[in-house]
Amino acid sequence: MKRSASTVLLLFVLLSANIAQGDFTSGYIIRKDGSLVYGQIEYITKDFTPKVCVFRWFDISAVYSYGPGDIEAFGFTYGMRYNTAVVNGSKTFIACLAEGALDLLYDGSKLYLNGLGLDMVQLDNSAGSFNAEGQMISFNGYRDLIEKLPDPENKFRAPPDISLKPEKMTEVIASYNRSQGSKATTFALINASGVYEEMRNQGAFLDHYGLLGGLNASKYLITKIYHQHGYIPEMNFFEFSPLFGLFYNRSLSRKNDHFFFQAEVIAFRTNVYIYDEYYDEFYSLSQTYRIDINMGYTGLKVPLSFKVSFLKGSFKPFLDVGVFGMVNLDTRYTREIETEDLNHVVRSDSDNSVVLNNGIIGGLAGAGFIIDINPRQSIFLELRGETGSGLFNIEDIAQKTISFNVVAGFDFH
Repeated sequence: MKRSASTVLLLFVLLSANIAQGDFTSGYIIRKDGSLVYGQIEYITKDFTPKVCVFRWFDISAVYSYGPGDIEAFGFTYGMRYNTAVVNGSKTFIACLAEGALDLLYDGSKLYLNGLGLDMVQLDNSAGSFNAEGQMISFNGYRDLIEKLPDPENKFRAPPDISLKPEKMTEVIASYNRSQGSKATTFALINASGVYEEMRNQGAFLDHYGLLGGLNASKYLITKIYHQHGYIPEMNFFEFSPLFGLFYNRSLSRKNDHFFFQAEVIAFRTNVYIYDEYYDEFYSLSQTYRIDINMGYTGLKVPLSFKVSFLKGSFKPFLDVGVFGMVNLDTRYTREIETEDLNHVVRSDSDNSVVLNNGIIGGLAGAGFIIDINPRQSIFLELRGETGSGLFNIEDIAQKTISFNVVAGFDFH
C-alpha cells in the first residue's frame, strides 16, 4: 500500500509541471507611447495583481515577458484589463475596472481611484484631500470623495446607493466619466465569464485529455463449485493493486460542462494468493486438504462512462455510470494440493487444469468531484464501483467480479 501511494504521489508531482505551460488567448498590450498591439496573452484566471504579462503575436511566434512599467497596460479581448500603477511605492500591474478621465483600479480587496489629481487614492472611510485643478479639496470617506469629484458643469449626480462593491463602484465611476465627456470603458471583473465562455461557445475547450492513477481493489467470487473441478477456496478479501492510465473527456454541450462523456485506458497488475484447509469425507475418504493458489494477470481495462456534474464554479461534484471491458494479459494460475489421511500420510500434487478468462466485461457507477485549475486544466477524484463477469474459464459455475477503484486524474488540456 505504501509503495502504491508513493507511486501515485510521484505521478501527480510530475504532472504538476504541466501547469507552467500556460494557455494563450486573444489580447493586447499598450506600450508606453500609447500604441496598442494585438496578439495573444497568457491566460490569467483570477489574479488581480499579476507579476508579469506574457505576450506573443501568434501561435508559433516568439514569447515576450513584460513587467510593470515595461508597458502601460495589457488585457484580454473578452476579459480583464491590467494597468501599470504605483502601489505602496512600487510599480505593479493592477486590474482596471473602469477607464476614462478617472480610472477605477482593484487589487482583489481594495479599490483605488487614479487620475484628476487623485494619485492612487484608496476608497475607504478614511479622510484625505486631493488637488483638483489647483484647488485642494478635503473629503471624509469615499462617499464624500465621490460627491466632491470635479464637475464644473454640474452634470454628475452621485447615486444614493454608493458602496464599495467593485461592480457597483464600476457603474458609478463609468457614469462620472460619461458625464464629463470622457470615454467610459469598463472591463470584466473575472476572466472566466468572458474568455472561457466566449471561446467555449466557439467550440473550444470541449475536448480534454490527461493522465490518471489510483488504486484497484478486486474480489473474484464463486458462488457455486462442483467437485469435478476440484476445490477452489473462496476469496473473502479484496486484492489491492496500483493502476495508471490515460483518459479522454468531451463535453456534450457548448453552453456548460455539466454533461460529458469519458473514455479511459487503464493498466494494472494483480497477484492473488489464496490458502485454505478443510476436512472432507467425500467417497468415504476421510482426508485433510490444504490448498495453495497463486494467480495473476495484467489487466488492460477500457471504461466508458457518462458523467453529470453539479454546481457552478471551480468545485463540481459529479456522478457517473457506464460499462467497461478488460483484456487479461499474461494470465497465470497454479494450484498446489496437499492431502493428509487419517494415518498422517501426506501427499502433494499440482493441478493446473483451471485457466483464467482472457477478458472481463461489466458495468460501473461512481461519484467524485472536479476542481478546475483554469479553463483547460483540472484535477478530479472519484470512488468507483464495478461488477463484471467471472475470472475463471469454467462454464458451469456461478461467478462474478467485484471491484472498487479510487481514481485521481489530471486534465492537462
